[in-house]
Amino acid sequence: MYDSEWDHRIMAAEGGVVATMSPVTSEMVSKLMPISPLVETLCMWRNQHRTRFFDTREITPESTIDWLRHLTASEDRLFFIVHDLKMRPVAQYGLRCLDQDTVELDNGILGTRDVVPDLYYRLQMRMLELSHHSLGFKEARARVLADNVPALFLHKRCGLRKIDVLNNYSAGRDVWVMAVDLRDMSFH
Repeated sequence: MYDSEWDHRIMAAEGGVVATMSPVTSEMVSKLMPISPLVETLCMWRNQHRTRFFDTREITPESTIDWLRHLTASEDRLFFIVHDLKMRPVAQYGLRCLDQDTVELDNGILGTRDVVPDLYYRLQMRMLELSHHSLGFKEARARVLADNVPALFLHKRCGLRKIDVLNNYSAGRDVWVMAVDLRDMSFH
């Protein structure tokens, strides 16, 4: 799914670059050690936000590497690390192909609040744009815990609307299924 020719920049409303995305590749993951800065950062972010995910187990460096191996071995997934202009990792975001027309927004975390305002909104809009213009998807979906108000708000702000509720889906918690028709969106 990935094409190295994609524009990896995340732009501000005024047009300047505010961050860049780097794909996580299987080659990169094969070189990771449990004590590497990237693994430690991803592990910390996931543990800080684990109540916002379906799997709430504590994450270890070893499980993080296993997870990254699984992601990068899968042909239906893309995963990115987002860096600010100082090249600090500040967020993560993934995409998962559900079928030929539908992509799922997946594994998104804003790892630090010390970023440009609206960065995570701009990141998600960039992912939606890539999903449509570069990957050819017609629809984007997201599954969100019904009590994850910040994520629900962000998805609504980006045009996604609730299309279904999965009752008691994850450890007795309800999940909203949200979607947007990418063909109806304006990305500029």
